Amino acid sequence: MEMTRAVAKSAPREPVPELGPAMRVLPKRWRVAVLALFDTKGDRTMALRLAGYKSKQESLHVIASRVFADSRVRLAIREECVARIDGAEPELIEVVRGIMHNLDEKATDRLRAAAMLWDRSNPVVQKHRIDVTHHFSVEEIEIQHYRGLKRIGAPPQAFIDRFGPNGLARVEALILAENNKQRAIEDGTTIDDVEYSEVEPVAELDGEYDEEVFG
Repeated sequence: MEMTRAVAKSAPREPVPELGPAMRVLPKRWRVAVLALFDTKGDRTMALRLAGYKSKQESLHVIASRVFADSRVRLAIREECVARIDGAEPELIEVVRGIMHNLDEKATDRLRAAAMLWDRSNPVVQKHRIDVTHHFSVEEIEIQHYRGLKRIGAPPQAFIDRFGPNGLARVEALILAENNKQRAIEDGTTIDDVEYSEVEPVAELDGEYDEEVFG
């Protein structure tokens, strides 16, 4: 029994999928909303509901327009699209190979499938690939470090050692401004009936959103 416990304790944990740089700079609730957007087939209002927003339907529709119009959110969506397309390539190749080898398919379809595979492996013209990149500013890096120290429950001295007395006040001011900007985008000046809950409703989506990813 003791041996079994020892093995269980030493067993390595499953690695947590790493978010891209554009996703990492988003507030936690917005990161969940971006991922939920793919599970709701692009329904932005439902994506906000799954991210924990509670409000009247018309109010959520307005909030969704503001949140998903934010340049940081749009960049994160594009980053996630590229990642999902790359991950789907093995499946796409198998579909094309299946058509190419199926003698019951039309000859034109089989030739077209063969041409797709050939062009993919031996391109005759230069193809441009769009890579989504995000370069962290000094302020973004400091905010990430501050939040990381908060997550692990670091003592106050650790914050002073990392940022210095004056730098700590500046980072806390940056975070306050970022939180105010997020709330302004979500609330606007005409919406006053929005309530918030913890980001737990996403558990309905087959556990895709791991708390460690968003913590």
